Amino acid sequence: MRTEQELTEALRNAANGVPVPADLERGVADRRRRRTRRRHGSLLAAAGVVAVVLGGTAVVRGGHVPPSADPVASAAAGAPDVADAGADQVRRALDVWPEAVATFPKKAADGFKYRPVTALGPTEILLTAEASFEKAGRLEAYDTRTRASRVLATMPPRGKGYYPQDFEVGRDYIAWYGTTPNDDRKWADFWVVPRQGGDPIRVGEVTGDLALVDRIGVTGDHIVWSPKSGGVYRMPIAGGEPEKIEGTDGLWLDSWPWARDVAGGTFPDERQRNANQTLLVDLENGTRRTITPPPGVTGLRCSTEWCLSTSDMKALAMRIDGTDVRELTGYSNTMEIHGGRFAALEAGLSTIYDLATGKAGGIGAVSADGRGGGWGHGTSSSPTQVFYWNAQAVKTKQTCRPMSERERKDLPEEAPAPSPGATVCMTETVEPGDENEILNLAAVPPAG
Repeated sequence: MRTEQELTEALRNAANGVPVPADLERGVADRRRRRTRRRHGSLLAAAGVVAVVLGGTAVVRGGHVPPSADPVASAAAGAPDVADAGADQVRRALDVWPEAVATFPKKAADGFKYRPVTALGPTEILLTAEASFEKAGRLEAYDTRTRASRVLATMPPRGKGYYPQDFEVGRDYIAWYGTTPNDDRKWADFWVVPRQGGDPIRVGEVTGDLALVDRIGVTGDHIVWSPKSGGVYRMPIAGGEPEKIEGTDGLWLDSWPWARDVAGGTFPDERQRNANQTLLVDLENGTRRTITPPPGVTGLRCSTEWCLSTSDMKALAMRIDGTDVRELTGYSNTMEIHGGRFAALEAGLSTIYDLATGKAGGIGAVSADGRGGGWGHGTSSSPTQVFYWNAQAVKTKQTCRPMSERERKDLPEEAPAPSPGATVCMTETVEPGDENEILNLAAVPPAG
């Protein structure tokens, strides 16, 4: 699975500069401007695999094409490499954690599109209902047991170009912020709604670097956030000015009350992505936990119990005190830990791995020919507890069009010369049906 930044880079670079169709590249860029956290999927599922057919030679664009096998497998420590796993070793999340997998409708009764945010509990999921592309119109709680939803809040109208961002669930409130990402303003406003539902409360607004939000959180009386430049700030829900929390220089919010010495970063640069976390701080009681990265690891990220990093292109896990170091099958794109103990891993196949128990369950839709479709994760500010994918088997559809003169000119010099009638083809994934399947990590039984 890839972030949109990686997707854009792959489509730009995989074929040594072969141009991406303008509608595809523009669509990805628009998505990145409008929102900060996105649905993930394979390159095949997210944007299609683009092939330029040059008189019988196909130049394929898209760095990852799912293998011709069920795209799931156990990634438990000590298991055979996923690429070599037999059919009897492939286990889907539904088989591993049956109590944690359910279905939910893709759309509300009025046609608004549902997008998962995170878990509200073992049987409830927080959803946004979108009136238009990635523009939340409502917050709803969906009960996976009764298959009923209830409206928690309706988003107040804020005008064209305004987008609610990164919802976060706290003990008493659900919080979010809004921006106008298509203009050049550094501006954001903050909102909360009681967790049980009610009228949204506008907490206040900020400008300048404070409006470039990295992550948010919410307490019983404050909204808290880190800007991308660092530090943790708060603003009273009852009204007041923002203030920096003492002792948070060089820290970024992780998931309240915890802060760390590396940013969350939606699209971090290489330096940020490879930086190792060495500190975890409880901002409520001042507890500071020092972390020692093992030699040779990069991108170390830690929860209160577990850490995840990269070593020799594979994921490496350990306890936060440095014990129980183990190499995992596959790698993680973000190194973030979900629900305190789960990692999303890729080894050609997509799995959620439980660091505490060693169990792993496969995620992602499956196509009739054995190729994988996409999967998504919730759009919460801190690492989400929900992952979802199409409930029915996905299908692929190929569309082709004549190569334009500009595309001919932009081909790299070493590429074969296009013959008359050369075409550009795109394979897209079609997701039939009205439901998605969802894994709720809050419903996975406790370890031990």
